[in-house]
Amino acid sequence: MKKILLISLLLFSKIAFSQVIDSFTDGDFSQNPTWKGDVNYFQVNPQKQLQSKGQQLASQVISLSTANQQSLNASWEFLVQLDFNPSTTNFVRIYLTADKEDLKGSLNGYFIQIGETRAADGFHLYKQTGTTVTRIITGPQKARANANLVFAKVKVTRDANGKWDLFTDVLGGNNFILEGSATDKTFTTSLFTGVYCKYATASRYNRYIFDDFKIDDLLPDIAPPTIKNIEVINASTLDITFSETLDISSALVNTNYNLSNGYGHPENVAATTSPNVYRLTFSKDFSSGEYTLNINDVKDKKGNVIAANSNVKFNFIKPYTAKFGDVVINEIFANPTGSLGVPQKEFVEIWNNTNEYILTQGWKFNDQTSTSTLSIDTIKPNQYIILTAKADEGLFKSFGKVIGISPWPSLNNDKDIITLNDQTGRVIEKVAYTDSWYRDDAKKKGGYSLELIDPKGICKGSQNWAASADVSGGTPGKQNSIYNTQLSKEIPKLVSANVIDSVTVLVEFSKSVDSLSAAQTTNYAINNGIGQPKSVIVNSPNFNTATMVLSSPLARGIENILTLNNITDCAGNSISADANTAKLFIARKAEKNDILISEILFNPKVGSVDFVEIYNKTDQVLDLKDLQLANLDANGKVASIKKLSAKSLLIFPKTYWVITTDASSIKANYFCENPNNFIQLSSMPGFNNDKGNVIILSNSLQIDRFDYNEKMHVALLQNPDGVSLERVSFEKNANEVGNFKSAAASVGFATPTYKNSQEPNGDEVYVKLLSKTFSPDGDNFEDLLNLDYQVNENASFATVNIYSDKGRLVRKLLKNQTIGTKGNLSWDGLNDNGQKAAVGIYVIIFDVFDLNGNTKRFKNTCVLAAKID
Repeated sequence: MKKILLISLLLFSKIAFSQVIDSFTDGDFSQNPTWKGDVNYFQVNPQKQLQSKGQQLASQVISLSTANQQSLNASWEFLVQLDFNPSTTNFVRIYLTADKEDLKGSLNGYFIQIGETRAADGFHLYKQTGTTVTRIITGPQKARANANLVFAKVKVTRDANGKWDLFTDVLGGNNFILEGSATDKTFTTSLFTGVYCKYATASRYNRYIFDDFKIDDLLPDIAPPTIKNIEVINASTLDITFSETLDISSALVNTNYNLSNGYGHPENVAATTSPNVYRLTFSKDFSSGEYTLNINDVKDKKGNVIAANSNVKFNFIKPYTAKFGDVVINEIFANPTGSLGVPQKEFVEIWNNTNEYILTQGWKFNDQTSTSTLSIDTIKPNQYIILTAKADEGLFKSFGKVIGISPWPSLNNDKDIITLNDQTGRVIEKVAYTDSWYRDDAKKKGGYSLELIDPKGICKGSQNWAASADVSGGTPGKQNSIYNTQLSKEIPKLVSANVIDSVTVLVEFSKSVDSLSAAQTTNYAINNGIGQPKSVIVNSPNFNTATMVLSSPLARGIENILTLNNITDCAGNSISADANTAKLFIARKAEKNDILISEILFNPKVGSVDFVEIYNKTDQVLDLKDLQLANLDANGKVASIKKLSAKSLLIFPKTYWVITTDASSIKANYFCENPNNFIQLSSMPGFNNDKGNVIILSNSLQIDRFDYNEKMHVALLQNPDGVSLERVSFEKNANEVGNFKSAAASVGFATPTYKNSQEPNGDEVYVKLLSKTFSPDGDNFEDLLNLDYQVNENASFATVNIYSDKGRLVRKLLKNQTIGTKGNLSWDGLNDNGQKAAVGIYVIIFDVFDLNGNTKRFKNTCVLAAKID
């Protein structure tokens, strides 16, 4: 028991020794911890903050310091408030480390300084060596709403390698933003930390305020993570902010989250660009109400588990912003004279074409000459509203819901353009009618309204309007008298869905579609938890394409399926169930060693061209659009950068692609197992015949690099023209000695678009006959003797001879020829003179050797047979 107690006390002492924590809540800075220096020029103010109270002089420097031995693997946090606009003569330094108690003299250490010749100051990290000051992190300028107030929380971390990270929250909270990073390990010890206030304006004497100092070791972490904030992103997506970075393997487990009201676990949990923020996407939209999200079993980086049943509550009110076509103009009574049953006053009927409640606050109704504002009201789902002059409102109340407008835009009898705009000016509906739309010369003279034939989504225009067939002359407040679903034989289809970027997709239809239905986000669905898009805009004037903006970005490397439903054409025909899906895919970005240089031909045959072969080592589909081919210039800098493709060009896992300027030339000179796997550039980087460099880039990231030399070719090769260098192993660095060799003569001296002849094939070495007997009689049955071989990567040469059973040499198949590590040979039964060998037993001697004199012999016996007459 005593031993345990002693260990506990020692651990407590270490923790206490390693920390500096002071929020001045005790109203004192003379103890816990003790601050020394110009103690008469500082005070703890009523808000329990450390505040300057220096002399009101035109120039003064005051400082305080306290003991601190943290320097590496440490973090510093503090709140700083300056009730003035800092400058180069009125500024503050917060010393993170110092080897002297007096911060006003020569010392070695690091400090943060705020104070520049501008209204938008940055937060900078400096190193001080004696009296020499060097800036090592330059934070960006921070515009302030009040130029005479700086109020910020600052956090600085430094790891064991001396890497500094500077963060700030200019609102004084803990939502830190990285200002900059740098590595400096000049000073690795510390004795003090403190504040240094310099002012040349006497009124600044008491305007330096500090609080919440915390200096701690980066390594110890025994506190579990907590829920810091929840934000509703859209109707099915939440962002959860935790107090610290989580262990991602636990954070991404969807069963660790449970939402009340029957929603349960999210369909998808994804990391965001903020390390402590995770995005939860649910399979169905939220309804209005209060929700509780319970979280269990998530851990921080140190393995500390969040408290059981940690939860956060939030309220959700389903928002809805009306889009073009959500509310349609359904009936127009522009010439009421002579009406038999409808009041002889102008009206326009509008119809809410959604299942949403739409607020008309700030909406405008106008024609070409005047504009009026609708009163604040709510249009219920699928409700008809009669718009008329305010003075005529009572005349129409018996027909249904009426909104009176003052002044009323007088409608032209022959033609007009009437528009409905929302409070932002966005067009919700627009109709440019003419009296030809009546399709009846008598009715267009007056007393009859124009009615939309199909208010539930048929295209607009003259083909979709006609005079009312109702005996009263119109149908205000109810379904139109000429409502009819039109017929058409051609059914709309989804032709393609092209990914523009991670959140934008261009959808193409086989024909014009109804813009109302095609603009409804509920008619689009993407799997893998992405769900419905945030918005869809149908592109005019042809209305055969639509631009989708997704609620959450497409993840790279994951194939998604877009499914469309309930979208109709101008006649109301729904999109084909057999042609309503498309694939959406963005390849994962290539990382270092994902795409490897596999083969290079830098000394082509006369009349041919260079090529570089690349290989997708990963199990992921990657996009060659993201890659470039380059070399090094004479100064060793990356040069001659050539983009591989201007549009998406997918390279599938474990496949080879060839980059060249003339694919047909390569195909003519070499066997190409995958002739479509070519990238043809207008020009290539220069690859000299003696030596050079091949570099694969993803923007500034070097994916792979090979420094070649003609001396890498096999020494006995008489003519290297047209012989490629092949990579032996993708598990070794390209520039590891011996990892590139001459392509084997047995495969034609190059293997563009397929596996290299010099790739290792495992430990097994063999030479074997596929059949011991063959009969070269032209009957297409065992006419050839086939021999398969596999040798180790050091066996570069082979001699293969065929002897009779008496030991007489019959045929030389190979003589000191370079071979691949794996391949096959065949004997057609002819001797070296081109004559058919006699029936009998033959011995095949297969000798392999390398340049070091290592040899290995394989012996096989076969029978050359013939038919018996």
